Amino acid sequence: MTVAGAPTSVPISLAAASGHALGRRLAALIVDTLVISLLDAIVNGTFGVARVTNGVVPSMASGSFATFTTQTTVDWVWLTLLWVAYYAALEGLFGATVGKRLAGIRVTDLEGRRIGWQAAILRNLGRLLDALPLLYLLGGILTLTSRQHQRLGDRFAGTLVVPVAAVVGPQLSSDVQRRRVIVVAAVFALFLAFCAGFTYFGRPPLVIEGAKNTGEMFFGQGIGSYSLGSPRWGTGTVTYPITYDIAQTNQSCVGEITLNWSGFPRGWDLGSGHSDCSRRINP
Repeated sequence: MTVAGAPTSVPISLAAASGHALGRRLAALIVDTLVISLLDAIVNGTFGVARVTNGVVPSMASGSFATFTTQTTVDWVWLTLLWVAYYAALEGLFGATVGKRLAGIRVTDLEGRRIGWQAAILRNLGRLLDALPLLYLLGGILTLTSRQHQRLGDRFAGTLVVPVAAVVGPQLSSDVQRRRVIVVAAVFALFLAFCAGFTYFGRPPLVIEGAKNTGEMFFGQGIGSYSLGSPRWGTGTVTYPITYDIAQTNQSCVGEITLNWSGFPRGWDLGSGHSDCSRRINP
């Protein structure tokens, strides 16, 4: 005897439906990777700091010069949080990311119904393991070999990915979907506005920190620590008083560093700088 409204054929039919969604899941992953890459570029361009990724920073103290490459990025933990939040927020609101929606697939529970926030969060926290050791290798193997084509995140949350036609139960009304789309669009617009404002008014100290990391201007002297004073804003320029110490020579220095605004998307560039240092103590 079965409970009314819970047909015994559901797990079998959904298992077959999840198999039909495999190709679409790959297409959705490609689209979502492009969307996340765009978000990463915005975040890195706004909050990232230049760091040396290869080679040796030129040093005036040693008298040597070497080529090196740099990358402007935020710490990986923030990009990982953005990655997980993108999937969890859209799947919690709509049951699908941008890629999944274009591919015509949805995330459901084990009975084909729309998922809630708890399942969306658990499913996407599981991505941290599914992505190991690289390029979704673990998640891809589990998706291809398990009966219901579930990666680890799906098993944690009790979810499936199926074509839209296989979804059962009540769906979001068009009015609810419209309101949620408006909210997401508004949040994204506010995010872009905040990034634009921060790029102009908040980013200059990050550009200076990047100059220290890459040894530009007088930072090539081997500066151990520095501090910035209150900025003086001009038309397309900003100037910071700066004090710093040169560890190898035990010198204290004071000066100024000016940045020039080059417009979006380039932002701030190092302009000019000058400093006066105390007498060298060590040769």
